[in-house]
Amino acid sequence: MSISMLASRAESANAKVGAAALGAAAFMTLLLSHFSAPLAPLRLLTLAIAAFAAWAFCDEMGLRKPLNRAGFVFFAIATGAKVQIALGLATQFAVRYYHLYAAFLLWAVLLWSLAFLHRQRTLKMLGAVGLVASLAPIAAIVVGHLAVGFGAAIGVGAMLAATDGGALLDLGFVTMVERIFGLWAYVAAWLLWRGHIKAPAHPQ
Repeated sequence: MSISMLASRAESANAKVGAAALGAAAFMTLLLSHFSAPLAPLRLLTLAIAAFAAWAFCDEMGLRKPLNRAGFVFFAIATGAKVQIALGLATQFAVRYYHLYAAFLLWAVLLWSLAFLHRQRTLKMLGAVGLVASLAPIAAIVVGHLAVGFGAAIGVGAMLAATDGGALLDLGFVTMVERIFGLWAYVAAWLLWRGHIKAPAHPQ
């Protein structure tokens, strides 16, 4: 791969820094998804980097636009829930916070993917993939009590059962959601770095 293929084509410093932060957040999210240990300091650092990256990403996408703004709000709620989990919660509350975190992180990816569908062809492709990847788990959460087989297959059944007061022994669904976000963020960071995501012109 030539150097020119790796060079940034982003038009602003915000886009370059945002792309680097989003790539770092994606890497750390995927890495930490392989560990069951709390590792609270690293998880909190990852959340801080991801929040900064999401803000920069939304600036380039256009924070004035409803889908981007809504995605950022959902991501902020997911981040807040994960901060509480990292700091430590009683078992009966931790389950609900995991549920909140996973659901709102998926909604953020879904809304940002919908925003991509309104852009050029390259972004439409990522938008379509992100839409499918986030919509299926969201549907599993919504109809998890009915679609027992599908819910059990992706781990949402254990999480829904634990919300009734039991302990959450299987974090498979949460891990899957984090990996969906991590992979999506990797591609989004690359597109931002290469200048495919550009800030809209401000109205006069």
